[in-house]
This record gives sequence, structure tokens and C-alpha cells, in this order.
Amino acid sequence: SMFVFFYNFVRPHSSLNGLTPAQVAGLNLNDKEKKKYPLVA
Repeated sequence: SMFVFFYNFVRPHSSLNGLTPAQVAGLNLNDKEKKKYPLVA
């Protein structure tokens, strides 16, 4: 579901020092690119 995608991949996590799991994995997107990803999920 969209919520699970957002919660697991897009939302910043406190245990990751405020980074998203995607950022920790090396994926750095600007704000415009971030807004596109939930549309494809």
C-alpha cells in the first residue's frame, strides 16, 4: 500500500539520524524528485 511505501522508504527515521532509508542506501533526491516516487508506487 502507499502508506507502507511511504513509512518504510520515504519517511525520515529517528534511528537513522533523521535520514530516510533511501538516503542511507545512497539515493539522494531533490524535493521535486521525491514527490514523484509516491506516484509510481
